[in-house]
Amino acid sequence: MPNEYAFTPLPPSRSAMRLPAPLGALAGNWRGEMIIDGTGERVPFTLLRDQSSDAAVAGRFLFFATRDVPPTGMKLLEAANSVFVALVGPYYCPRENADVMTVFEGTRDGQRIEGSFYTRVQNWRNTLRSGQFSATRAASSTRAA
Repeated sequence: MPNEYAFTPLPPSRSAMRLPAPLGALAGNWRGEMIIDGTGERVPFTLLRDQSSDAAVAGRFLFFATRDVPPTGMKLLEAANSVFVALVGPYYCPRENADVMTVFEGTRDGQRIEGSFYTRVQNWRNTLRSGQFSATRAASSTRAA
């Protein structure tokens, strides 16, 4: 009878993990605005991501926030070195009085990202809002606690 052993490798330590290239390229703090089609309304937004793997939250690569939306998880659906598709939410939208999701489809060129977005009520096919977005990587700053 042959000896069989189950071997479960230990996962690498969090400090040994490195961000894949597309995630690393999007790491940092981004500040920008969304321009809503039809109305031309400009909505400022922030994307936040620490570059360390210790800042990772399972399933999220950034946190998205606007003046009406508290920091909400953003999940990467597709990414290459210069293009990405990401899903924000679901999050509560006071304007719609419902949980919504926003999809960003964009490109990254150095310190700038831009592209289009659309927002839908969760589990509903009709688009509530769509438009264009652009953001630049904010300079890192040191903040005292």
